[in-house]
Amino acid sequence: MTQNNDNSITKDQESLLIKKQFLEQLLGQETIKEVGLDDLIKVQEKFNDPMLLSVLIYKLIEEKKQTNELLRNINEKYDKLQFMLQQKNQSENSSLLSIPSETDDKIISYIRSVGKADAETIKTEFKYKGTNAASQRLNNLVKVGHLSKIVSGRKVYFIVK
Repeated sequence: MTQNNDNSITKDQESLLIKKQFLEQLLGQETIKEVGLDDLIKVQEKFNDPMLLSVLIYKLIEEKKQTNELLRNINEKYDKLQFMLQQKNQSENSSLLSIPSETDDKIISYIRSVGKADAETIKTEFKYKGTNAASQRLNNLVKVGHLSKIVSGRKVYFIVK
């Protein structure tokens, strides 16, 4: 019987040694020093209790719900701030009246007289070397709010607002 006791003690000691090695590998030396290895083993033994596990899981779920709610609120506030900044930028841009240059004014007058025009037409009419320059000028007039774009197939037409 004493040999049986000795075997169970050595098995317990061996089990304890395996637990210690496992915890050291899992958590690292720094955490083990902070918390204490014996305390960790006691906590680990308590985790065999299903009631404790269910309470911990419940608390974890509740904490996750709270965290998700906080993140949702933060996202809503962030979205509101972005919307307010966009409105502010748009109101600042619209409050700035831009007076078109002489060339821009001629382009606007031309488009008003013909109804609509594309970059190729503006290129020929105003003697630009390439359609890129005409297209860039027309797009700038759209940005400033003097013209609108209409896409028809591959062609892009511009009309006066």
